[in-house]
Amino acid sequence: MQKNVTCKNCGTHYTGKFCNSCGEKAYSEKDRSVMHLLSEGFHFITHFEGALFLTIKTLFTKPGQFSADYCNGIRKKYFKPMSFFLLVVILYLLFPFFDGLNMKLYSHVRHSLYGPYAMRKAIEVMQTKHLTDPELGDRFAHASEKISKFLLFIIIPVMALFSWLASFRKRKYYYDNFVFCIETISFFILWAFLIFPLLFRLLNVILPGAVHLSDTPLFIIDISLFFIYLVFAAKRFFAFTWWYSILYSLKFCLILAGFIQYIYKFILFFITIHLV
Repeated sequence: MQKNVTCKNCGTHYTGKFCNSCGEKAYSEKDRSVMHLLSEGFHFITHFEGALFLTIKTLFTKPGQFSADYCNGIRKKYFKPMSFFLLVVILYLLFPFFDGLNMKLYSHVRHSLYGPYAMRKAIEVMQTKHLTDPELGDRFAHASEKISKFLLFIIIPVMALFSWLASFRKRKYYYDNFVFCIETISFFILWAFLIFPLLFRLLNVILPGAVHLSDTPLFIIDISLFFIYLVFAAKRFFAFTWWYSILYSLKFCLILAGFIQYIYKFILFFITIHLV
């Protein structure tokens, strides 16, 4: 017969091994051993690696399946979406193979939309803080390197709003579209800013000088593969017809490219120049 226990966390009276109010475990003398502590650590590591490996595997082999499962309540075996996206951003922060979305100051002042404003602001900062052009460029690059990565979080809610509007007839919640955008944008970051740049560098190591690509061709390659990925992901997640999945993905890529090019980059410049 199980004895009545008072939860030390919330004060609830219950029977069994776990509190039915807060989930706190009723620890016994066996739980106060070093071996138990080590086994808990081992369980955490194996669960962490297993969930992470399965999430990445599903992300690359079955586009849209991770989002479909998670939104349908199949969650235990996967990494939590926001935790996974944060992990991807941290990897991008730790291994910056290419600048990616981290633009140098000269790219901002030559931007087709806000370039004149960026130029005026850069001159104003140089005069106010008595900096030379190279000094400002170095300070800007140092600040922008980290801001550009964490600013990626603003892309998710914007693209989720578009996705929700574009898939309105499917009666999906905004939450569902948010999860779907976490999956697809995570793939985009992994492919465009980690995997492809790494492959590109390895190719140049094996065949020095064989491939030279500027930012524009690289972006076209990145967005083209992302478009193909998105077609399959949208087809599986929303159960679109093929033609509508292609149309949805085309609009998604155009809006994503436009948002990054004109809004994300302006916000990045605005924040960074005020922190220099």
